[in-house]
Amino acid sequence: MQLETSRLLIRDWQPESDAPDAIAIYGDPQVTQWIGDKSLDTTVEAVQARLQRYRDRAAAFPGLGCWAIVQQDSDTAIGTILLMPLPDRDNQPSGKVEIGWHLRPASWGHGYATEAARAILQLGFTTLDLPAIYAVTLPDNDRSLNVMRRLGMTDLGMSDDHYGGYHLRLFCRTRAV
Repeated sequence: MQLETSRLLIRDWQPESDAPDAIAIYGDPQVTQWIGDKSLDTTVEAVQARLQRYRDRAAAFPGLGCWAIVQQDSDTAIGTILLMPLPDRDNQPSGKVEIGWHLRPASWGHGYATEAARAILQLGFTTLDLPAIYAVTLPDNDRSLNVMRRLGMTDLGMSDDHYGGYHLRLFCRTRAV
């Protein structure tokens, strides 16, 4: 996988070489407070294992994935962008596809999440022919809520139907016809 935007490269994670950059994401509680079990990966080994899990999980769903967001001008991985099956309450595929992002705090507020997500929405709608793409977040994650709104996603309200029953805000964007 390789997509380019004006400032970013979206590509497969390379667990061995990307681990130092990924620690700045998954070793920071400002990021992990919004992700699943909130666990921190503060060692090279732990973050390599996380990145490998992302690659392994994505391999089961052709066309979908969990990719590195890299700044073209510095070749630094600053985040993750994903397009993966959205798990249901029992953490099984719900039949919906989710877009999501995790960026290191130093990269917040620069429009990188929105830029990467627009490229991935385009991939999902045009290349993969998905009819709809969903996003979820904790209700007080204002940064992600703002990105979802900038992407033109529709707020479907609160839901506990995904990720093991967490109470999450659910958004959706449908393919233009």
